[in-house]
Formats: sequence, structure tokens, C-alpha cells
Amino acid sequence: MEKSSAPVLSPVLTGVFAGPIAGLKYQTPTLSGITTDDGEFQYREGEAITFLVGGVVLGAVEAAPRLNLTQLANRVAGKIDKLHDPSVTNLGRFIHSLDQDGNIETGVKIAPAVHELIGPVTINFSPPTMAMGQGGAVDFANDPTVRRILDTLNATPGVFTARTPRTLCDAATTRNELRRNIRGIIKMSDVRIPTRDGSYVCADVFRPAQAGRHPVVMSKGVYGKSFYHDCICSDADVIRKEEMEDRYFSGNPDGAQYENHEAVDSSVWVPEGYVWSPGLQAPFSVQEAEDYYDAIEWAGTQPWSNGNVGLWGMSYLAMVQHNVASLQPSHLKAMIAQGTDADIYNEALYGGGIFGAGFWNWWWKIWSGNNHCGNRPETDWMARALATPFNDPAAYGRRGTIFMRPDLSKATAPVWIVGPQVGAIIHQLGSSETYIHSTASKARKFDFTDAWFPGSYSGKSIAEHMRYFDHWLKGIDNGVMDEAPVRVQVRTGNGAHFVLKENEWPIARTQYRRWYLDARPSDWQNDGRRHDMQRISETLPAVQSSAEYDAHLELGTPTLAPGGSNDGTPRWSTGISFVSDPVTEDMVLAGYMKVGLWVESSSADMDVFVSLRILDAQDREIRYESVVLPVDPLHIHPVGHGLLKVSRRKLDV
Repeated sequence: MEKSSAPVLSPVLTGVFAGPIAGLKYQTPTLSGITTDDGEFQYREGEAITFLVGGVVLGAVEAAPRLNLTQLANRVAGKIDKLHDPSVTNLGRFIHSLDQDGNIETGVKIAPAVHELIGPVTINFSPPTMAMGQGGAVDFANDPTVRRILDTLNATPGVFTARTPRTLCDAATTRNELRRNIRGIIKMSDVRIPTRDGSYVCADVFRPAQAGRHPVVMSKGVYGKSFYHDCICSDADVIRKEEMEDRYFSGNPDGAQYENHEAVDSSVWVPEGYVWSPGLQAPFSVQEAEDYYDAIEWAGTQPWSNGNVGLWGMSYLAMVQHNVASLQPSHLKAMIAQGTDADIYNEALYGGGIFGAGFWNWWWKIWSGNNHCGNRPETDWMARALATPFNDPAAYGRRGTIFMRPDLSKATAPVWIVGPQVGAIIHQLGSSETYIHSTASKARKFDFTDAWFPGSYSGKSIAEHMRYFDHWLKGIDNGVMDEAPVRVQVRTGNGAHFVLKENEWPIARTQYRRWYLDARPSDWQNDGRRHDMQRISETLPAVQSSAEYDAHLELGTPTLAPGGSNDGTPRWSTGISFVSDPVTEDMVLAGYMKVGLWVESSSADMDVFVSLRILDAQDREIRYESVVLPVDPLHIHPVGHGLLKVSRRKLDV
């Protein structure tokens, strides 16, 4: 009689259940146990593994180094686009509701007593077809077995340590966590980062679930950390934000432009005084820059950080990068600033000496108006800015009491600036000037493009920015810094363009062609609005002439929007306009333009606004900018523009 030998077992392997989820029962044909605090389980290659809570079978799947709840639902099988399937939503809601402290961002920990208290029951996570969709989620919340289990657990001391009595986890909250589990992301909300003054700032941190040290990409802004610059002040706000996030990643039926506006979708840092951080809101201040410095140094020393920090952001989140870079935090290794201004007084606040009332009032009251809970804790920076119309170094200098102007000679970190060719009073001039004056930077790149909003989240831009950070934060020699340092998008109208690749900015081979304004009437037939056009040509006028206009106009109804007002005198009907003859050859406009004017006024001072516009063969203005917020879709933005309060002009003496 022959005896059969025992089968040779393959080595025991260790896997992780994403979340992590601790306290789950598991079984394979050869092994069984409870997942550890780190979500670890044991298995052998090729084995199926079953997960249970009490006697409730959650599902089975082929064991692997990393598993998550979505793989236990057969219809979903780990697919991120199927998270609204009731089988996986309900499964996730049930497991997430068992977490001891009720904070699933820190993982799910199931108390040992839960298994015995639940016992050998069956739960139908997948309701009948007719009840699927939202109805399925609602029906599951009222399932008598689920309600009985929660009642039993709530009545047992020690099962739940916080957020009691426990109710079924919200469906959107569950789907957002499952989405992060699939992508290998751990989120930590409102992490308190200590600052030098004994206070702290709050941050949302998104890091890889995979163990190891990773580079950090940071954004910091004046806005709230929820959608549309909002913040979370109550439990109802928490659910509302979770629902917005879930809908955004589930086909985006609400048409939201971005998850975190102007920031990378990986971390948003909130400076002192914003949302739950203590202190007063003081945008672009020295205090804010020092807080940012402390946050960078904190991020560079965390156990999940490799010590290399990069900054990425648009508009406000770009402008503050130069402030903190001038303080030289040791862990700051690279920056990507898109739509920026370093000299805020000259480039944004009082451009040409004219206060940008339409923008700044709207920005503070509306665009950043939801960045606090309760009464807004703010300094009187706006009142002081209005009371300080001149470029006072004490107010707008290196340690300005209103806005900080960074010393770019000390901003040595590599910087990639993306400048927009459109913008009423912000970012256009500032992006260009900041690049030109960032000569202390170890390496510079500059893109001058249509607008920073539409391009920054494109697949192409993301890939390029990742290569840039791979080089500076991971030390990968990928050739990204061997490419042309300057790229200029030349728009040809109605969305079309080509790109110039240059070695410097402004472009050295620029030819400055002189055109002359001639106040004599032109032969232009008009566009149905203006018929009193003067001339502009490359020929010096034979005689001197002048034109005048009435500067009195109706401002209309003031609005808190970039347009500044509704109704009132139409924009096109005021001032003096000059038109050229049809241009017979192509011209590339790529760089600075300037105009010299001789003016006089019956008023004590005079604000001059100059715009350059292009007409087609039918005398219709051509749209060169993308119709993307904050561009006004009702008005075509000029190809070039400038503004100056005459009393601020440069004198010959």
C-alpha cells in the first residue's frame, strides 16, 4: 500500500487590505486570521481569500499584495468607474460604519467584540434590480438586519469610542474613500502644522499608501479647502463637500471646472487665520510667508517625505511662492508658478497707478469670501491699501505692512513661470516681469500662453510638470532642463495657435516697428457701432492733428464681479479709436509693446487705457483668448492692453 506525500506548500506571503482596515476576519484554504492594525493578512500564491465580519461573508477574491473592498463585489471587481453600484456602496458603508473612532481617514479598526456581537447573519448588499441606484442606497439604510446590528453595537460599551450613537456611513463619503483606496492614496484632513509663533496652520495632506519616502508637492492659498473656495464649518458642510467630491469624480454632472481650484489635487495648505487655523487673515503678508516657510520645513522632515518639496499653484497660490522662496527654506527645491505677480503693488493692486477696484473688491468679498467660519478674522489690509495709493516701501516693501514684495535676488529655487496673455489687471505683466527678475534662480523656465486656467490641468501640462518635479525632487536626469527655456504661444485667432521656442525673454531678435497715430478721420466704414475712427499707419502723418472726447460716462450698477458694473455707458462708445488699412503681410506680435501719447484734460488727473484689437476682412473683431473663466464671454479681450494714471508718468527731468 502506497502512501501519498503531503503537498508542498508555497511560501506564506503578506498582503495589505487598503484603508487600512484592521480587525477583518479572513480565510484561505490553508490560512486564517484577523487583519492587523496595518491591514495585513497572510496568504499563499494562487489562493482565494474570503473576508468576513462575524458570520457575514463580505466576498472572496484571489489573494494579492494589495486588496480593497471594491474587489469583493463581483459586478465591480475593483473598477473605479463602478463605485455607484449599490453592491459596493452598501458594502463600504457597512464596513466604514464599524470603525471604532468613526474617522475612516485614519483607517478602519474593528473591535474584536464586533464579530461575536454580529454573529451568523446574512446581509444583502445588492438589493433587487428595481431598487438599484439611489433607491438602493436608501433601502440599505433601512434594512432591518443592518439597523439591528448597529443598535446592538451602539449598546455595547467599547465598540465605538467616538461619534456615537453610530449611524450608517454616508454613501458619498464611502465612495470617496473607496476611490482613494483604489488609487493608493491616504488623506489626512486638518493636520496641524506648528509655526514659529507657537500657533499652527491646518493642512489637508494626500500621500501614497505605499510605504517609503516621497517628494512633496504643496499649494497654499487664502481660500477654503473645499470646492469653489469653500470651507467646512459643520457636519452638514462635511456631507455637502463629500457629495460634491463624489459627483465631480462620477462624471461631473454639475460641470465643476476643477476639484481644488488653482491648486494641485494632492495637497492644499491653508495659512494662518483661514478656516480652522487661528489668527487673522492677512493676504500676501510677511506673517503668511513665514507660516509657509514653517510648513515647507515641516513637510520636508516628515517620515513619509524624502526631504524635497516642490510648490505648484495658480494665481494667489503662485504669487505667494515668490514670497516664501525669498526666505530660502532649506527643503524647497523647485516651483511652478502659473499666473503670478511678485511686485503686487505695480503689477496687480495699483497697475499704472490705478486701483483695480472691480477686481479687488470682488476677489475679497466673493471669490475668497467663504474662507472662514463665523465672523471673518481679518486685518484691515483693504482699508490700508486704499489709504496708501503710492508705492510706499513701508507698506509694500520687503517686510511691507500691507503686502510683502519679495527680494527676488534671494529666491534661488528653480522656478517655472507660466504667464497668461490675457488678464485685466493681474498676472500678465507680473508673470513676465517676475521671470525677467528671477535671475538668482538656479534654473528658470517661462511659458507665455493664452491663459493659465485651461492648460494647467491638461494631460500634456501635467506630464511636463511631473517631468520637471521628477528632475528636481527625485533627481532623475530626464532632459527636461535641456529643452528651450522659453515658449511663447502665438495665437492666430479663434483658439488656433503655434509656439515659438526661444532661449531668452524678451526675445532677442524682436523688431520694434513704429506705428503712428493720426487724429484725422479714416475711411473705415464702421462696425455698426463706431463710425468716427481715426487713422493708424506706419507712415509719419504730414500734419499734426488732435482729437477729443467727453470722458463723462455712466458707470452703471456696481457689481462684485470682474466686469465691475452692469448697464451704464457701453465700453465701445467712449474714448478715441484708431484703425489701420488692411494689413497685407503676416506679423508676429510676441513681446512688449509701448505707446507714446500727448494728452491734456480739463480734469486734475487722467486715467489712460490703451487696447490693441484685430479685425477680420469683414471688419469683425477676432477673439484671440479662450472663453474660460475669468475671461468675460460677452466681451472680447484685446490682444494687448495697458493703463496709466497720467500723474504717474515718467518725466524727462
